Amino acid sequence: MKQIVILTISTALLISLNTVINDSFAQNANPTYREGIEYASEGRFKDAADWFKDNLKNNKSDATSISSLAVINDLNNGKITNAYARSFFTGLDFLQKGKTDEGLKELEMDIKSNPEYPKAYNVIGIVYASLGEKSESISYFQKAIEINPQYSEACFNLAALYHSSAQLEDALKYYEKVISLEPNSCDAIINTAAIYISQGKYPEAIKYYQNAIKLDKNNPETYYSLALAYFMSDQFIKFRENLLKAQELYQQKGDTKGLEKVAEYMNKIKEIESKLRRTK
Repeated sequence: MKQIVILTISTALLISLNTVINDSFAQNANPTYREGIEYASEGRFKDAADWFKDNLKNNKSDATSISSLAVINDLNNGKITNAYARSFFTGLDFLQKGKTDEGLKELEMDIKSNPEYPKAYNVIGIVYASLGEKSESISYFQKAIEINPQYSEACFNLAALYHSSAQLEDALKYYEKVISLEPNSCDAIINTAAIYISQGKYPEAIKYYQNAIKLDKNNPETYYSLALAYFMSDQFIKFRENLLKAQELYQQKGDTKGLEKVAEYMNKIKEIESKLRRTK
């Protein structure tokens, strides 16, 4: 989880929008201010692009910078006008300053001026999601996808919103859509696995967690989740192997909370081994 996102909700909505959205409006009322957005709102698009690129050198996963560069690329390719781009980033600048009403008003005007540009719908969908207006949010994400069925960010956001609402089949549909568009999307893969865990479909969950590990071998949370999937399916040897790997990575990161989680299940291993010895 991270700072505020303006153009996309990145990663999982596993419990509720207000607690686990990564890079979302709900996550942080005082977001890191991105000068690049201000530059773009002033029409200084080269300066904005340079700022976003520099920011990505230090934070490769900053979804706002990635998405902002995509908008500037759309401008350079003639998909939107200079005036539209300035207005779009003005809306984002209002939002990052906490001026939600002004930001929404600006973005709604953008939709009226160019109703076939999907990114404005996606941003408005995020704002409504952060405000708890889920039906409004869903309609805007769906409109973005209707305009561009290949728009993976909107597909992910819609999947995450359904996920947070326990509409799991709808969430799976759109996570799978994201994976088909972006096979390396760890977030979509891990969230899909989490849904299968909640449904008791452990073999399916294990497959997706294994795929996620192939993409990122250094994420202790994935090994921990895979270990639990093995535990729930009574595969205790593989459970132990993956739990120990999670422990190793948590130690490397200095993650004490992660180590506490591992310790809890290490005790369960001891209980299981003790019971097995008594039955022999």
